[in-house]
Amino acid sequence: MLSLITLAVLVLPIAYILHTYRCFACNLAAAKASNIPYMIVPVYMFQTWWLFTHQLFLPYLRRLPKSLIYPWLNVVVVDWSWDHLYATYAELGTDTFITVAPGGNVLWTADPSVISQITIRRNDFPKPIQMYGSIDIFGKNVVTTEGQTWRHHRKIASPPFSEKNNHMVWSESLHQAQAMLRSWTGSNGGNVRTVSKVAEDTMRLSLHVISRAGFGVRLLWPGIEDDDQQVQASKEAKVPGKDISSVGMGAGHTMTYVNALGTLLHSLLWVMLAPKMLLKYLPYKRTKVAYESYTEWGKYMNEMYQAKKIDVAAGKEDEGMDLMGALVKGAGVTGESMHASREKGQQVPRQALTDDEILGNAFVFILAGHETTANAIHFSLLYLALNCPSQRHLQIDLDQIFHGKPVSEWNYDRDLPRLFGSMTGAVLNETLRLLPPVINIPKSTLKGQPQPININGKRCLAPPNMLINLVTVAVQRNPKYWPTGPPSDPGNPIHPTSNTDNDLEEFKPERWLLSEKSKDIDNHSHSNGSTILKDSATAETEDLGISTAADTSPQLFRPPKGAYIPFSEGYRACIGRRFAQVEVLAVLAVIFSQYSVELAVDEWASDEEVEKMGEDERAEVWQKAKRRARAL
Repeated sequence: MLSLITLAVLVLPIAYILHTYRCFACNLAAAKASNIPYMIVPVYMFQTWWLFTHQLFLPYLRRLPKSLIYPWLNVVVVDWSWDHLYATYAELGTDTFITVAPGGNVLWTADPSVISQITIRRNDFPKPIQMYGSIDIFGKNVVTTEGQTWRHHRKIASPPFSEKNNHMVWSESLHQAQAMLRSWTGSNGGNVRTVSKVAEDTMRLSLHVISRAGFGVRLLWPGIEDDDQQVQASKEAKVPGKDISSVGMGAGHTMTYVNALGTLLHSLLWVMLAPKMLLKYLPYKRTKVAYESYTEWGKYMNEMYQAKKIDVAAGKEDEGMDLMGALVKGAGVTGESMHASREKGQQVPRQALTDDEILGNAFVFILAGHETTANAIHFSLLYLALNCPSQRHLQIDLDQIFHGKPVSEWNYDRDLPRLFGSMTGAVLNETLRLLPPVINIPKSTLKGQPQPININGKRCLAPPNMLINLVTVAVQRNPKYWPTGPPSDPGNPIHPTSNTDNDLEEFKPERWLLSEKSKDIDNHSHSNGSTILKDSATAETEDLGISTAADTSPQLFRPPKGAYIPFSEGYRACIGRRFAQVEVLAVLAVIFSQYSVELAVDEWASDEEVEKMGEDERAEVWQKAKRRARAL
């Protein structure tokens, strides 16, 4: 027996080494045959053991001679795309390359042409849905499916994301932005205050907008809207979820709607990775609260779903987007199907989406529509506080658009196209250029199916069974495709290695603004400014609710296709793109049409002390606040 164990101890490592070498040899041969530049790395970045342990090894690896670790060590760190931005591509002299490891090949690209080819050919370069399984915490959805299943989900989920329903997004965004401002400035609006919870408040605002515009649930700002007549009227309206539209506790719940969702989002990693029963019984407060938020928000969504089924069966229609109603109707829930489900012996018609899939889609809409727009608003405020000339330019544009009209007189059809094509749109675009919602957009090739692709006019062959990353933070900083100027402070660059000879790491929304001559040329084919919000679509894209309109206004600079992809591109582009754009534009317009924002210097001096300071002292304090803001 001992000899067998000894033999196994000797043979297994040898077998593992031989298997590893064989896999590496196959992967290297595929990379060489691809005609694409490649780099050999010792470890596959997405292997589970490396994902969880690489931070332990990195300090020791970085002590080795540079000749042994450069450049491969830079591209096996999980967040290397964000750490190095465009620098790695500039150093390698190529915008597309493959990393070759025993565990697999990965293609990385910051080339707009390559990105465009990949996103257009969705069947050849499918989404690697195995990477999204953790998002299925309530059920399969439009994000975590592919192929015919994805088409099925997309066709059912897309109808509410229409130009008509964006009016509701606009109205609710204006309402919630004003409520947020009142919470910041007081009831008279004249107070100058330090706002310490900008991230938290923009998250709250975005949650309120998607809850109302998408699900008919009006959420209140605590202490701000309690006496608001419009809000009180909406609470009396017969809408699904009316009993959870306040900040109070819903009947039979242990958490409020807002707290349940907020806690769930903050505990999402636990909920996605840990088995639910383990989460429930682990003796830690964090895991118990995570499980409670998961079950509580699931109960809230199920109550909304059951209420919506009753309304749909009764033929009731609700205002606005009504995402839940669209999912229920698209799933085939009718009065007849609900009657059959209650009667014994009757065959219940099969739903197009299961109950879990309906709740799964509802959750992913909340998740995606909540955090992305909140971050865009938050960082736009921060960037504008850091860049006073751009903020003033924005305010001048808003004065010219609204001429001092109160928010109640703003008009979606008239005003939104002008916002989209002005400095407001430029601020949104520049924020998303620097801080897109995702760092890498994953695609793949299927096993046994290499795919031809053109790179720099050369025919190449993407190897089969390969992960592909469309690197948003790199392509959106690729100086070949963007207007650039000299860096504002060459001796103190924003990033130590990326684009140190230009200003692409800096927030400069003015780069999006065209000269009047350029506008006239571009507008020759745009007779009406509102066309920026209308989609031209093929029969298939129209059937699936896929927008083929550009991400930017024709009044602004339009980068080459594939160079600006904050919402992805092609068939798998973000279904809520227009929703997010309308919300952010509306909120920025409300804030900057009335107020200015500046960096808080409370950490170094009080308002009274600042008033007594000279220009040099004020500049010194502001520089301290600026350095801290950049570090964040």
